Amino acid sequence: MRVIRQSSRQLGFTLTEVLVGLALSSLLMLGVVQLFVANSRSYSLLTGQSFMQESGRFAISVLARSGRMAGFKGCYSKNEEVYKTFLAAPPYEFNLTNNMIGYEGGLTAWQPNIHNVLPKTVGGIDSNIYAAGTIGPGNGIDTDKILRGTDIVTFNYIDSKKHRLAVGMVSSDELIELDDTAYDFGVDYMAYIHDCEKGTIFRVTGFDADLKIEHDGGADADGYTNAHTRLAEFNTYETNAYVSAIISDTYYIRESNGENKSGNKPMSLWRKRGVNKPVEIVQGIEDLQITYGVDTDNDDIPNRYLDANAVTNFSNVRTLRISVTAHSVDDVDGNTTPTHGCLGDGAGGRQFCWPGEAVDGLLRRTFSLTLVLKN
Repeated sequence: MRVIRQSSRQLGFTLTEVLVGLALSSLLMLGVVQLFVANSRSYSLLTGQSFMQESGRFAISVLARSGRMAGFKGCYSKNEEVYKTFLAAPPYEFNLTNNMIGYEGGLTAWQPNIHNVLPKTVGGIDSNIYAAGTIGPGNGIDTDKILRGTDIVTFNYIDSKKHRLAVGMVSSDELIELDDTAYDFGVDYMAYIHDCEKGTIFRVTGFDADLKIEHDGGADADGYTNAHTRLAEFNTYETNAYVSAIISDTYYIRESNGENKSGNKPMSLWRKRGVNKPVEIVQGIEDLQITYGVDTDNDDIPNRYLDANAVTNFSNVRTLRISVTAHSVDDVDGNTTPTHGCLGDGAGGRQFCWPGEAVDGLLRRTFSLTLVLKN
């Protein structure tokens, strides 16, 4: 009997083959991981760049919008004389007598001194607030939180929304009847009545049953009571006149109310409008610098660009150079240094940097605009 033998076949891998396979797969996985990490970093970098550019351009556009309106008083804009019915100087939140006012930021303070003029609420205590009735109190700027070294600017103008007189005033001390009663001001607010030859700031004291505007006089407790009810020094207001709300926009830099992915509060551009509470306009803005083009020879052309503390009369400013520094908010391994230093570096810095480093991983870019003032 013949025995048939089958040759044995190897059904597995040798140890050498297994090791070679593991090495090859490890190299492949390492490449995939590196590709994923690189893509993730690229995505974070592109996202940071996009956010930084969007924030910077938006901040510039908001500042430019208010700057272009500075000093706007309707067809009466070119005349600097503004009549008022009360004895005190107009309150900061309704001051049409100044087109704008700037404050140059230093390491420890601002020039002019903001604490003497800016409406502020620090530690629950109000200063320089127009606190008539129930408007204004508690709505000031917390000046302790403004980033030192950054500039502050206030633009004053009237709202582009105008309420036209429905009937002419027989005498300028009677009630004001308008063709639109959807008012954007209320009792105790300052408002502005104007035509092409005159303009008057007055205090609204109430509205009658037909929503006609009252501007009564009375005991002068705060200097802002209408000392006289006459709205015009000469003539009166006809149906070509309007009543407008007064707007005051103050811009400054302070930390955000929100946090970034590292749990830190980035810097933001803030605005206080009139008697309202300050609001955060755009996150990721850490610097605001403005120089003022001043006309020194009355030809409406700026001869010199000055910092705010060197401007003696802001009515002579014809152009503005506005610069804002925007950043990516989140750490994307950027190597730029914070504009005003790191927190705790002894130079008044406010950014949270990497431990032992002078950088915080944020991207930064400065956006600038030269703005010609219209009014």
